[in-house]
Amino acid sequence: MHKIRQDIIRESKNFFVKVGVGILAPGHVMLVPKHHISCFAELPIQLRKEFLAVKEEISNELKSNFSDPIVYEHGIYGQSINHAHVHFVPSKNRHYKLKNLKENLFKGLKSTLIDSPFEIVNIFKEGGSYFYLEEKGKKWIFHTKDQPKGKFIFRKEFARLTGLYGLEDWRLISKEEKQRNLLWIKTTKKMLTNIKEGK
Repeated sequence: MHKIRQDIIRESKNFFVKVGVGILAPGHVMLVPKHHISCFAELPIQLRKEFLAVKEEISNELKSNFSDPIVYEHGIYGQSINHAHVHFVPSKNRHYKLKNLKENLFKGLKSTLIDSPFEIVNIFKEGGSYFYLEEKGKKWIFHTKDQPKGKFIFRKEFARLTGLYGLEDWRLISKEEKQRNLLWIKTTKKMLTNIKEGK
């Protein structure tokens, strides 16, 4: 818990925002509920307003300090840790520029444009699986029901789209990549420490 605590950059009553291990870029953070749920499709209704407020604040901070974020969640389909967490990754920096991800990500996988991130609830009830993507305010659900585990993973697609293949698996990054990652984590913490603690 101490390791998690030192990586937390913002807290609200029921959520925290933290940097992870093997982040994809400076500014890559995760929004995590304090109490265990397997994915955000299981988020209790009474926490939705707080979730959206924290999500908006993080998105605005990343936009101000880095660039518009890509927001995604694997649900339970591609999780490496069995606990809900939403990723925020800056859409561009000196290493890459991500755009039109809906068209370039997970080719051949059915997707649906949605209005609210909470539309994942019905998809999850029906299929037990999904991938959520948000780019420039547009939100999509990718339908991962009956798909083989590990086939549609954001990190793999990120590596393909950016050429940063050393980041494809956070558990296997090289010694050099780990050193760069420590600098990215330090930069992220420095840039985002001005986020005020939530109520």
